[in-house]
Amino acid sequence: MDKPLLVHMLDRIKQARHIDKIIICTSTNPQDDTIAEIATKEGGSCYRGSEDDVLVRLYKAAQEYKIEYFVNITADCPTVDPFYIDKIIKEYAKTNADLIIYKKLPSGQRPYLIKVTALKKVCVIKDETETEVWSDYFIKSDLFHIHDVEVDEKYIFPELRTSLDYPEDYEFLIKVFEELYRQKEVFSLLDIIELVRKKPELLSINSHCSMLSIEHIAHTAASVT
Repeated sequence: MDKPLLVHMLDRIKQARHIDKIIICTSTNPQDDTIAEIATKEGGSCYRGSEDDVLVRLYKAAQEYKIEYFVNITADCPTVDPFYIDKIIKEYAKTNADLIIYKKLPSGQRPYLIKVTALKKVCVIKDETETEVWSDYFIKSDLFHIHDVEVDEKYIFPELRTSLDYPEDYEFLIKVFEELYRQKEVFSLLDIIELVRKKPELLSINSHCSMLSIEHIAHTAASVT
């Protein structure tokens, strides 16, 4: 649709009603200059830090902007639903949890909420400097209050994959945008679910990629333990 997917993602995040600021956290690698340019052009802020240590990058960004907590949305989730961004912020107000997650949302639809004091503690106790896969640092340490948000049954669709990690994922997303995208509108997760129920053949485009991602995460975790 003649836009970078990152811009589509920002368009969706801007629809969330309970956020104060959008900060794109990227690396200091020159190849990420384009990302910083998009952040400026789209009216967001940009923090540039470690390429490998994602946790430290997030923590230093939070320090720079004097943030108590933040919603983290990885850039491989270009169709994130703003409804669930707002919902996770409301859950923080209720629970004051260190990490808030959505276990039951489809892949590519899961924002996280992180309390910065907990993130600081993780950065102190961790031994690794490559932290692309970072949730286990919170979940497996038994040091933090983790809250899993309940998800309405109509949004639970484990066969659906909307994350962008492989060429097949990109092909799937193109089909979704061809069907659902309208200028100056944001389609929802429920719109995507209804689409693939009507056209289940779309799921076959990238269904095998879920297993590839599990293998990638397992490999990455093994390399940093």
